[in-house]
Amino acid sequence: MASILGEAGERRFLLGNEAIARGILEAGVGFAATYPGTPSSEIIDTLLRAKRLGGLDIYVEISTNEKVAYEAAFAACLAGIRGFMAAKHVGINVAADAIATSAYIGTNAGFVFVSADDPNCWSSQNEQDNRWYARIFNLVMLEPSTPQEAKDYVVEGYRISEDVRIPVMIRTTTRVSHMRGVVEFGETRRPEIKGHFRKDIARYVVVPANARRNHISLLERMKKAEEISEKSKLNHIIEVEGRPTQKNIGIISSGVSFLHSVEAVESLGISAKILKLGLTHPLPRKKIIEFADGLDALLIVEEVDPVMETEIKAMLQEENVRVEVYGKNLLPRVLELSVDIVENALRRILGLKESRREGSIARAESIEIPRRPPILCPGCPHRATYFAVKMALRNEGINPNDVIFPTDIGCYTLGINPPYNMGDLLLCMGSSIGTSNGLAQVTDQFLISFIGDSTFYHAGIPPLINAVYNKHRIFVVVLDNKITAMTGFQANPASGFTGSGEKTATIPIEEIARAIGVDYVDVVNPVEDIKGAIEKIRAAVRAYKTGKTVLIVSRSPCALFSLRTTGKTGKGGKYFVNQEKCVNCGMCYREFNCPAIFFNTEKGKPYIRHDICTGCGVCADICPVGAIFRVS
Repeated sequence: MASILGEAGERRFLLGNEAIARGILEAGVGFAATYPGTPSSEIIDTLLRAKRLGGLDIYVEISTNEKVAYEAAFAACLAGIRGFMAAKHVGINVAADAIATSAYIGTNAGFVFVSADDPNCWSSQNEQDNRWYARIFNLVMLEPSTPQEAKDYVVEGYRISEDVRIPVMIRTTTRVSHMRGVVEFGETRRPEIKGHFRKDIARYVVVPANARRNHISLLERMKKAEEISEKSKLNHIIEVEGRPTQKNIGIISSGVSFLHSVEAVESLGISAKILKLGLTHPLPRKKIIEFADGLDALLIVEEVDPVMETEIKAMLQEENVRVEVYGKNLLPRVLELSVDIVENALRRILGLKESRREGSIARAESIEIPRRPPILCPGCPHRATYFAVKMALRNEGINPNDVIFPTDIGCYTLGINPPYNMGDLLLCMGSSIGTSNGLAQVTDQFLISFIGDSTFYHAGIPPLINAVYNKHRIFVVVLDNKITAMTGFQANPASGFTGSGEKTATIPIEEIARAIGVDYVDVVNPVEDIKGAIEKIRAAVRAYKTGKTVLIVSRSPCALFSLRTTGKTGKGGKYFVNQEKCVNCGMCYREFNCPAIFFNTEKGKPYIRHDICTGCGVCADICPVGAIFRVS
């Protein structure tokens, strides 16, 4: 992770997310909050690292969920402190209720938030295009294309937010968040971290009468934003010189799609004008009309939905500008765009033969590459939890294939894979418990839902309350590895420390469950005592069969985080397979499925790769013939 500390004029090779973090320093933000989610996670991670190394005054918080993060940071801006919030695209759904009304209220000090969208679902359950939110809620929206712009747009976002008193949404995508580029630093601004909230009930308390007035005010402020968009240097035309074409062609694009467009035109070697839009809501209507007037063909290049295309077509029709507009009729509405995809769209407009170079969707799908499905890490306590649940069910005479396993968002989602096959339904954060409510009511099937510690705090508590209140008999297993591992080892209320590394209270999940009124609550550690965990889960299964609501906390630290912080995981040490004693039952490599245990086809026996093994020791505990032993 590159450092974002440095003087104005220094140049660093930064990720887009790191550049955003630098922009936060240059904008003098006093309060930053997030709930981690790829592809946005590095923003706050980088900021926290800079705070630790540089002793910065900025307050940085990892909140329990995105709604809390947004509300806290927005409240700071109302008290005169510049606020910032970051989330991945689906996290914005969680904060949407607050976002909608915050636009009505408007900002005092500037407020900027990042929506990191994920075309192609690299780490997400959908490809939703959050540019619609800017339209629905009347937000100003910026879309950077490069790390340099990512930094600069943050600074500009605060200027605009304070000018029009509207929250500014910066929409990135995975490619912008995770691309690297040279970034030149600007001057940093010392943040204000203490402000004063001045009461204004008519503005801040959005009862219907006040909300109606605020809505009128918001529309007036958006008119000013439209004027800014027309004049903004973020919206400008570039001309790519090459050979003339039969059609006078122009392109309108934003974000990483703009980079694809430039490369596609250069690859074809043709002349074309490209209107690069950095401030994409509200769109610069006059600038777009002037750009399109006189063109023979206009290609709108955007990921994922035809958001700009829909608006621009309406503009052109209203102004009677006659130009052939192309967009999603030539470009896919799913997955990411590429240079080849944009180039082929241009070829079709110009009547040229399409290219079949590698990189196009058609070509990429035909390439045979080795499959590398994601797996739970060696020593991961979740593997031991799934194993314990499976064994407990079998020992109680229940076929795991007959059990419904609602699952949730986290590393443990990988429990859907063989040999566990424990993941039958997944919607969003907290949905494992939420969907269990419905399934428990309408079916008599056995069900066990899995949820992680961070996800439980994020969105699992309300549906658990609902289950107790509405008498839905559910069985919940909380996989508590004491860290938010999937997004980069961020802290959560189970960790015992804050995002800044300060010691804080640990909020025990089992005590929350008991306070809610869950009938049967127990805690297991499947890494330290796999046999004990199996027996405790068996007892929980029996309780569930008698009609009780059950919650088991399976608590064992994340193996990778433990190795980083303590140098060991589980019992530690190195483990070997006694080849003479081993009967090749498959318990270790087939049933437990540890990726550090391999099968020697010549000897017909398993062996342990010590360069991968983390020393959790579970394999030794489950070996039925005692063939796995520890030597150090």
